[in-house]
Amino acid sequence: MKNFKIIIFMMLAMLSQSLLAQTEVKKPSEIFEMYFGTFVKNDAAVLSRLNDYLKPTVDGETAYQVDFKTVSQEMMKESTDNFLSAFSKPTADACRKEAEEYFTAMMENFKNGKLSVKDVKIVQNEYIEDQKIAEINYSVSFRVPAKFSDIPSGDIKKVQPEDLKKYLIQSVQDFKNADKVVSTEQKFSLYQLSEGGKIYYWNGSPDEIVSGLTDFYFESFGSK
Repeated sequence: MKNFKIIIFMMLAMLSQSLLAQTEVKKPSEIFEMYFGTFVKNDAAVLSRLNDYLKPTVDGETAYQVDFKTVSQEMMKESTDNFLSAFSKPTADACRKEAEEYFTAMMENFKNGKLSVKDVKIVQNEYIEDQKIAEINYSVSFRVPAKFSDIPSGDIKKVQPEDLKKYLIQSVQDFKNADKVVSTEQKFSLYQLSEGGKIYYWNGSPDEIVSGLTDFYFESFGSK
């Protein structure tokens, strides 16, 4: 009889664990990979999958509405304008195409960063009772130029178009032939949401992934 009770207890325990596992729609690591694919790689297909996953938590609405083409164009214009503002207007006007290609190559290497999820820890949210947080520890590696060509020296306002063009064209090649790999370890939190007896994970500030990685990425250029 005693052995029978032990067997029943073990069966119930296994059933309980199975039911608990079924309530988690997807593992936190899978969800984080979708966040990374969306907000770092700007992959529209991944964004669609992420929104489909989150629909039950937002009454069937779209959780994240991102127009990658518009965002990319705006970022490219702002980056190019800021860079060229340091030069004379004739030089800036003559080198706009090359400057855009320079920032395109720079951001292409960023988007192609390699993600590796190291571990996931489920912890209690100290601010919200009965809510758990999935702490994602991950690393990302980027290919960057070990050393850039030298920017034209002297008074920057006197740099000639042909000299700036030469620098930008060579820098594009430096990014395309990037020969240095740099890696960073970061942390990101996903918060549990319970909907219909199922557990979902989400974060309302996904830009935290991008800001942390861009700070590291842009500090990695050159021969450090």
